[in-house]
Amino acid sequence: MTRRAAIALVVALATVVPTFAQDDDPRARAAQLVREAQALADDGRRDQAMARLLQALELAPDYPSIYAHMGYLHELEGNTTKALASYGQLLELQPGDEYARARITHLFLGGKFPRRLRTSLLRFSPVSFVTDECRIEASVGVDELRRGIAYTSDVIYPEEMERGEGPLEKDIPSAGGQGVVGTALFNRVCYGFIAVPEGDELLMTSQLLYPSPLLSEHGSDYGPLAERLTHVLLRLRCYSRTCFGLPQAVDDPIVRLWLCEVGPTGAEQYEDDIFIYDANRERTPLEWMREVAHEWGHYSLPPMGRFTAPEPYASGLLGEALYLQLLAQEAGLVAGERWPSEAAIAAVNGLWGTGEVQLADYLAGTRQATMDLWLREGPNSEMAAGLGEESFRYLVGAMLWVEAAHGHGMLRSTLLKAPGESPADFYYGYREAIREAAEGGPITMDAGALNLPASELSQPPVEGALRREQVTLTAGDRASWPVYLLDGPASVRVEPGLREVELELYVDDVGPLPVSGGEAVSLGVRQQGWHSITLVAPQGCQPIELRSLVIDTGEPAQPAPQL
Repeated sequence: MTRRAAIALVVALATVVPTFAQDDDPRARAAQLVREAQALADDGRRDQAMARLLQALELAPDYPSIYAHMGYLHELEGNTTKALASYGQLLELQPGDEYARARITHLFLGGKFPRRLRTSLLRFSPVSFVTDECRIEASVGVDELRRGIAYTSDVIYPEEMERGEGPLEKDIPSAGGQGVVGTALFNRVCYGFIAVPEGDELLMTSQLLYPSPLLSEHGSDYGPLAERLTHVLLRLRCYSRTCFGLPQAVDDPIVRLWLCEVGPTGAEQYEDDIFIYDANRERTPLEWMREVAHEWGHYSLPPMGRFTAPEPYASGLLGEALYLQLLAQEAGLVAGERWPSEAAIAAVNGLWGTGEVQLADYLAGTRQATMDLWLREGPNSEMAAGLGEESFRYLVGAMLWVEAAHGHGMLRSTLLKAPGESPADFYYGYREAIREAAEGGPITMDAGALNLPASELSQPPVEGALRREQVTLTAGDRASWPVYLLDGPASVRVEPGLREVELELYVDDVGPLPVSGGEAVSLGVRQQGWHSITLVAPQGCQPIELRSLVIDTGEPAQPAPQL
């Protein structure tokens, strides 16, 4: 703010300060304090000026002029959030106050767009916002978490566009960010915000830039698409922060998405930028969601590679699958019916707003192509050491299995304990995560992490949001699970407790051991490594829907060797 503008503000503010005859009137005393604050501010003594205003606030909290002056001081200090809050309070008291509305408009559009906002103040904004709530089940048995999100839905020029100057010009990187393949122009932006865990404060986390219809080579209006993509990205960011909390996801840099008409088909992530290419090409809703989730996976998850095909790092495909699984889970929470109910599918379709998303088919197909590959080949397969496309999918399948078997916490621990970027580092990370978890007691493995290719079930399980569900054994069925055990004694307990049903249990195809009454079954002393547990329902057995296997393993002996 220039000094001339500041002086003009002081003059304007002075006109709203009435005089009172009686010194014992609280409003009269507050008016006097405001006048003193104005003089102190004009003299450059802002701290003292604010102290006077706070005294006035205690005397007359409904006195509008206090908030006008507070907003002015906060502006001088560069505190946009507090300035907006002060002007918002002024409008609460005097809805028609033109000065407050003018200052709010200036703070939104006169320079840098606010990085922090309050949901309660959006109604005073000169810019339209869409607000929503992201619902997340962070872990089994824990109440769902809710995070507010908001994004702009107006025609807004990027803050870098100075008045009278042309659109922004951005270099477009080649695959892997190894060079520049061209440039593109942008003159519109959609800002995205996520609420802090407590309170109504919103933090800017994304900017999506795109060309206007006049700037577009095809005359395309990308505004509605920009809003949908921003909405999806905000939800993915909430998932990655809340469920996995990895360093890449919880740091707060603003990620910028560039909707480009040039470039090859697809998308690319480079540092804090995500480029979506060939924006005018017709895509299905699922394709758009996959591209954003894929690049957010590259951004938020540790790099996992380096593979020769289909791309160097597997974190993109893993993130794509993980975050879209969480989107399906949230749809079930919103609908009140677990995925893949019709109501949950309708909720996902409603999120995008145009066309069917076909998310159920995607989740089932991804598990078949990755997790079932890992299960079929086995944890000790030579694929673990390869760098080709099958090894790429094998690694993604292994990490999806960790999520299905143990949930977000174990996957996060696995990723954090990987000492490097190679595939072997992440297999090592899981072993270390199991070792650490075993120190705290038994380890629960969800029944939905079964080795489906090696199982024989009369009733196929349901492809749920995060894993297979409704794993039911009927007479003659068998279900198998891989399990990593530490050196020493081990036992397994089947949940729910089988009070009226008796199953047969095999360890590494040796058995049977009877399982009944909800009691733990000893597996004897086992060597550290991968083993298999198989449950068989004998003839005459009543159907039983399995929930989980609870593994109690021996005390760890030595650190797991790194492959």
